[in-house]
Amino acid sequence: MGRAAVYSASGRLHLTVIAVEPADTPEATADDPDGVSLDAREVDLVAVPGLVVSIRRGPVRALDRFRSRLGEDTAMGVLDAGDLLSALVDEIVGSYLEVTEAIERRIDRLDEVALRGRSDVDVLDEIVRLRRRISQVRRVLAPHRAVFAALARPELGVDEGLGTPWPGLVDRIEHASSSVEALRTALLGTYDIHMGREAQRANDVMKVLTLLSAVLLPAVVLAGIMGMNFQVDFFDDPGNFFIVLGAMAVFTIGLLGFARWRRWW
Repeated sequence: MGRAAVYSASGRLHLTVIAVEPADTPEATADDPDGVSLDAREVDLVAVPGLVVSIRRGPVRALDRFRSRLGEDTAMGVLDAGDLLSALVDEIVGSYLEVTEAIERRIDRLDEVALRGRSDVDVLDEIVRLRRRISQVRRVLAPHRAVFAALARPELGVDEGLGTPWPGLVDRIEHASSSVEALRTALLGTYDIHMGREAQRANDVMKVLTLLSAVLLPAVVLAGIMGMNFQVDFFDDPGNFFIVLGAMAVFTIGLLGFARWRRWW
C-alpha cells in the first residue's frame, strides 16, 4: 500500500489517496454486523483538462457508489476536472467517516457489555483489537491532511484548464481526523468502565468473604472454647451440645440480620 501524495506538472495533476473501508470478512457476522477489519486501497487520480482518470488496485466501494450516481446527476457534465477530482476525493473521505461510525457502534456495544459485566466476552481483548484498528485508520488518514492542504496552496501551480480543487476538502479531512481522535477518547472511556466494573466485582467478592468470615467467627470461637481440655460441669451433660449449636445458630442469624439491616448484602 502506498501513501497519500500529490504531484503537479504542466497541465496535469496526479493525486494519490488511500481509501479505507470495512472489509467483507467473516468478522462481519450476524452477531457483529459492524466488523472492524479494514481494506485499504490505493487510488491514483490523474486530472488533465476535461478528463479525470482513476486507477485503483482492487475494488473501492466509494468510487463504485460515485459511478452509480453519475447517471442520475445531469449536471455532472458541467464540472471541470478540478471539480470532478474534488468530488471523487470527497467520496473517498466519506468512506473514512463510515469506518469511524462502524467502530463507534462497536465501542457502544462494548460499553454495554462492560457495564453488564458479561463474562463471556473478553472486553480487554476487544479494546486492544479496536485500538489497533483505530491506529491503522489514523496512520493512513494522517498524510492526507498535508496533501489536501497542498492542493489549496497557490504555488501548486494548477493549470487553469484543470480548474481549482474544492478548498472544503481540507475541512472534510480535518473532520475525519477529529472523528478518529474521538474514537480513541471513547475507547479510553470503555477501558475506564471495564476497570471500574472489575473493581466493583472484586469489592463484591471481598464483601462476601468478609461477611462469611464474620458469620463463621462466633461458631469458631465457641467450638474452640468447647474443645478446651479442662473439666467443667457444663461439659458433662451431653444435652448441652445442642445448646452450643443453638448459640451458634443465634449468632449466625443475628449477624446476617444486622448485615441485611445495614445493607451489606
